[in-house]
Amino acid sequence: MNTNSIRFIQLDYLALKQSNIMFSPLNWFFICLLLIIFVKNKRWKHWISWLAIIILLVFSSPALFQYYARWWQPKPVELPEQSHYSFAIVAGGFGSVDAEGEGYFNSSSDRFLQAVKLYHSETVDHILISGGNSKRNSKNFSEGAWAKSEMTKMGVPANFIFVEDASDGTKANAANSKRILDSLHAQPPFVLITSAFHIPRAAKIFNKEGLQVLPYPCNYTEGRGPVSAKDLVPDFGVMIGWSKYIKETLWWIVKG
Repeated sequence: MNTNSIRFIQLDYLALKQSNIMFSPLNWFFICLLLIIFVKNKRWKHWISWLAIIILLVFSSPALFQYYARWWQPKPVELPEQSHYSFAIVAGGFGSVDAEGEGYFNSSSDRFLQAVKLYHSETVDHILISGGNSKRNSKNFSEGAWAKSEMTKMGVPANFIFVEDASDGTKANAANSKRILDSLHAQPPFVLITSAFHIPRAAKIFNKEGLQVLPYPCNYTEGRGPVSAKDLVPDFGVMIGWSKYIKETLWWIVKG
């Protein structure tokens, strides 16, 4: 692959990564259907039809989806008995805001629960809430402040919780977390808590920023259960779940 091709892929990825809909095989399938309708060239129509069939067969397979998730995600981590760490860094994104501007826990809430659990088991001394989705959801809602309030309700002292809510991506999470931890003279390694599908990318980014982290995957939404005969039956809905894995995998291809 030449330099121009690599540069094109990088620019293309950077342009698309802000929109998860571009990583959804379901959307790819519908785009193919539209092209089949409007493309006049019979040869192109033929190949696009085959592409649509391949996309449908591959990405609607629950079994393949489960196997890929199991391969991509690291296994749960059991921290050594009596182990002790100065900080747990918990990735934001587990809180959302409703129509009234009130925060609520979303499908990533296991990140929050694991952080509180590690504090109460005396495995970590402090919690750093890094980033969040407040900028995307509401200018008046801070996920970090809301999460800190919820943690104090669960018995974590407020002065043991630090918030970094200026980030809008994983790289910024790492850079801003490092700034805070350096200012506190915190001793590594730090426990990095985030969803299992996100751990490979997040851990690499944090390490590149100079933070020694111990990956602590959680929030497994697939890839843990057994694969049964019913998973051999195509399921149109499975195509939606692929987008996050495709996005994470493309980061590895582009960034290496």
